[in-house]
Amino acid sequence: MSSTRNDVSADRRCIPAVDTANGVRRRLNAIRIREHLRRTETALRDAEHDHLTPLQRRRRERHLNRLTAYRRRGEFPTNRSDHERVPLFVGSDGTPCALAHLMLEAGHENFVESVLAEDPTVRIETLPDDHPVVEWVEANGLTKTEAARIQPTYPEGVQFATTCGPVPCWLAGAFVTLVGTAVFAASESVGYRLASEVFPDNALKRKGVLGYLTVLNLFLAPLLALVLFALFP
Repeated sequence: MSSTRNDVSADRRCIPAVDTANGVRRRLNAIRIREHLRRTETALRDAEHDHLTPLQRRRRERHLNRLTAYRRRGEFPTNRSDHERVPLFVGSDGTPCALAHLMLEAGHENFVESVLAEDPTVRIETLPDDHPVVEWVEANGLTKTEAARIQPTYPEGVQFATTCGPVPCWLAGAFVTLVGTAVFAASESVGYRLASEVFPDNALKRKGVLGYLTVLNLFLAPLLALVLFALFP
């Protein structure tokens, strides 16, 4: 009986830690998605679209403004059903993805429902050109490629960077490794100077402070690198 009580107590103590970890995970994922959408929106606004009709241009601009509002609101789908990193037209929590949001704002719930019935994890670029969703995308001044870029993927947990975005994983990894190494080296240098100034005549205390700072840097520098890695769409 005592063992059972101890197990229950341990489980209760673990719940706040799990909730905290999940909260951090959701925040990091939201940062990644928001950055992905920001870069996508910038690229789409800068893209050439002289071939579009005046009506298509107005619709395109309206949808990009809606995308801005969606990104700023920061409410993104949650994947609790698929272990792979997949697009989600509507998440497990009922939140629409960016592309589904644009369709809903335009009053096309039927398109969203049809995608959910066919495959809620469908990638827009895999749909045939005569699919109603693709036809709607093009009628609104966007290309299938642009719509696919608007459609980020959602991991079940935190998965940093992506192979389908504008920044390859190897480049993102190389960049954050360089930044993490530079931060570690700079912190060590600053720490050495501070320890030498505070304890100029006590070698033991200098070594103790440097050891403490080194351990701290070994934790903080990789953490900074991981956070930077999360920012790559």
